[in-house]
Amino acid sequence: MQKIKSFIYLDEYKMYSISSQIFAGITESLTNFQGATTEKEEEQKGPVGSGRIMADILKSESGTQEKKYLHDYSYTLFEEHLRKSGKVLSLSKENIDENIGQIDDAGFVEVKAKVVFNDMNMIKSTIENFNQLGKAFTHITNFAKIEEIYQQLEKAEETIKDRNQKARFRQRQKGLTNIEKMAKERGLNLNKDFLEDLKFVLNYGFQEQFIVQMPIGPYTFSADCKRDDLRENEDSLVRKYSRFSEKEFVLVGTVAQSSKETVNSEDNTNVSQEHRHMKEAIMNLVEALFVIESSFSGKLANEIIVDPIAIYREV
Repeated sequence: MQKIKSFIYLDEYKMYSISSQIFAGITESLTNFQGATTEKEEEQKGPVGSGRIMADILKSESGTQEKKYLHDYSYTLFEEHLRKSGKVLSLSKENIDENIGQIDDAGFVEVKAKVVFNDMNMIKSTIENFNQLGKAFTHITNFAKIEEIYQQLEKAEETIKDRNQKARFRQRQKGLTNIEKMAKERGLNLNKDFLEDLKFVLNYGFQEQFIVQMPIGPYTFSADCKRDDLRENEDSLVRKYSRFSEKEFVLVGTVAQSSKETVNSEDNTNVSQEHRHMKEAIMNLVEALFVIESSFSGKLANEIIVDPIAIYREV
């Protein structure tokens, strides 16, 4: 029985770009004029039926509403052809040790595992509002305790007649019910300058990345997804499946980085002595940039970077 795919991500452009090479000749070009469409097709050269269906799906219709279900069916044809041609390396917790050695030669990879949704926008927003969130969380979770302290202190204050003693008592009262202090003691209030610098570093290094990660044993498969190709809002995905999903997903894409070797910036700075000065300064800047960027985007020893085409659940 064929499983149904519930897509959370589909890069339609990438899929059709590869499909145009797989299903040779079904569509020569698609030309749009002011929202209307003219289509020019060559003679059918692909398998009978599949090519014609793909050509029909590729038709650009007037209007702006996309036919998502047609793209989904187109993907089904696309993946089916890849499987039949033996171009897909399938990896899961059941076969990872057996098949991981083929990763460097894989054209396409299919990874099945639980996922971690790594949304840099949400992380940066959390950092930006960290102290306020910490204060609010501390207040809410300790509200009953704080109210009880207030009531006890009010009763105790009634028994104090000396003005100076009462002033000292009130000062102590503020210390016992200081929410910011309580938050700091719980690690929920950090230095503002530190948070600003952390936010700046994340903005520079990660920008607005939305990364789906799939840990399988000692390996982690990472896919940097384009937000525009997500089928629903990022927050909705996390609410439905949790940031660490309980359900398994399938990631299909091409292998971008898999080698365990680390690129050395010194290998890229071969500048002859007679062409120094400005070129040397530029190359030094490039090398420094490489070192900084590697701390953000550098691949871990057992990490495989996948250029994603589709991510879906099988139901």
